[in-house]
This record gives sequence, C-alpha cells and structure tokens, in this order.
Amino acid sequence: MHWAVEELGRVMLPPPDGGDTVDWDALHADTGWKFPADYRDFVAVYGLGAISDSIGISTPSFDGYPFVDHLLFRAQWPPVHGTLTWASNEAGDDFLWRCAGEPDEWRVVFRPRDRRRDHEYDMGMAEFLLRLVRGDIHPPLGAELELPATFESWREEERRLLDEGGDLEGF
Repeated sequence: MHWAVEELGRVMLPPPDGGDTVDWDALHADTGWKFPADYRDFVAVYGLGAISDSIGISTPSFDGYPFVDHLLFRAQWPPVHGTLTWASNEAGDDFLWRCAGEPDEWRVVFRPRDRRRDHEYDMGMAEFLLRLVRGDIHPPLGAELELPATFESWREEERRLLDEGGDLEGF
C-alpha cells in the first residue's frame, strides 16, 4: 500500500464497503494506459466517489461501473496535451496529471475554472489529496472544501439517494 494512501486513511475514513476493483493489466492491454501506484491503491481503498461532496474522483470503468463517463472516456494514449483529468469539483476546477515519464513520476496539476494559470505540484495524486485535506496546501479552489474531509463512494451516494426517495437517473 502506498504510504500516502495509508496516511490518508487515517485522516479521511475510506468507505465502509471499500473501493473498486479495476483489472489494471487488462486496462493497459486494451488502452495503452498505465497508472501510478498511489492512484491504483487509492481506487482499491476509496474507489469512485467524492471528497466532502466537493471533489469528484474519477476512475476507469470497472465491472458494475454506474455511469457512461469515466476516467478514460474519450482519452487516448499518449494524451494529446500531455495531461489527464482525474478529478474535478463543483466549481469547474480540474485536477490533472502531467503525464511525463513513468506513471509514478506523474505530477499533479491544478487547473482553476478560469484556466488563467495552472498550478503544478511536485507530488503524486495521493500525497496531494493528503496534504489538501490536512490543510497543508491551498490551491485556489473555486469551491470551499469542507474539513475535516469525508469520502462518499458512489455506492453510498446511490443508497443515500434511494433512502431520500431521489431519482437515480444518471446511475
């Protein structure tokens, strides 16, 4: 387990029903994409979902995936602009990887909705999220991130919507 995912589990509890299972080898064979170890561990522990009902984390499609859109929807390897979006928030800010070098060397790019200036962080996705939810880093988010951070998986969201009598259109 990647150290940052382990530490993140102490700061932001993983969902009780666990993360999601992705066949990373099959994904690589089918698409050409390989992913950083911290991201693969994050998906196994947390999976598809949202941090503090604000930052939606994307994953590749997996057995039982509830949506049409996913991490690699309309993406190609190698990425045209050298980046891949792995999360976004309700304000339209994006969180990306700069896909340069080996996957474990990819660095996080925060792109505000206004796209005036990207902010690059010399760390991987899990360390970035850990430092973000601890309040150690402060990218210019267009939407407030409520701390202490919580994580809601897509399964929890689906159950909550059903309990509230909500519409599951889009699931």
